[in-house]
Amino acid sequence: MRTQTGKVIDIRERMSGFSLIEMAVVLVIIGVLLGSLLMPLSVQMEVQRRDSTTETVKEVGDALLGFVIVHRRLPCPDSDGDGFENGPACSNAEGEVPWATLGVGREDAWGHHLRYRANNSFVTTIPNPPDTAGGLAIVDTDGLALTAADPDGPAAIVFSCAADGLPNLGNDADGAVNTNLTCVNGGVPDGTYVQGVYLDGQYDDILLWVSKNSLINRLVSAGKWP
Repeated sequence: MRTQTGKVIDIRERMSGFSLIEMAVVLVIIGVLLGSLLMPLSVQMEVQRRDSTTETVKEVGDALLGFVIVHRRLPCPDSDGDGFENGPACSNAEGEVPWATLGVGREDAWGHHLRYRANNSFVTTIPNPPDTAGGLAIVDTDGLALTAADPDGPAAIVFSCAADGLPNLGNDADGAVNTNLTCVNGGVPDGTYVQGVYLDGQYDDILLWVSKNSLINRLVSAGKWP
C-alpha cells in the first residue's frame, strides 16, 4: 500500500502490531480466569462458608434489634441448648444464640452453634439513660480497643468459631482449652472479645457486636424511645 507521500506501508505489519496488543489483553484475561479456576476447591468452599456465616451472624444482629423493639430489652443466651433464652437472671452469661426465640439460624456453615452474650444492663430492661455495665469490650488481634468502655460499651456480641471450632485469642481469654471443637469457652469467659481479620492457625472467628447507639437509634426510629 502506497500513501500520498509515496511511503509504502506493509498492511501485514500494521495488522501484526494490533494483533500483538490484542493477544496480550487476551492472555491477561485467560490468566485471570485460569487463576480462579485453579484455586483449590477446598479453598473456594472455605471462602463460601465464611461469607455465608458472616451473613448469618448479621441476621442474628438484626434479629436482636428487632427483639429490642418489641420487648425493650435484649434476650438472655440459650444455656441449655433448646434454642430459647434462659433468664431472667443472666448477668455475665455467655451461651448459644437463642435461635428459637429470635427465629434465626442456630449454626454456622461448619455446623458449630453460634455464641452470644448481652450486656448486663440490657437484659432486664434498657435503662434511661442507656448506660452499659458489665465490662464488655472488643479489641483487635493486636489488643487495641475497638469499642469504648462502660457506660458506652457494646450492647451485645455474636460470634462464630468458624472452621477450627474454637474461640480464638481473647474469645477464650481465660486460657482454658476446648478440645472437642464445640465453640464453648472452656472456663468462665471474661468481658473482652476479639474481632480481627483471618490469620491462618491463629484466628478465624467471625464476630459482630451491637453498639448501644445503634440499638437506641433503632428504638427511636420505631417510636419506642425514650
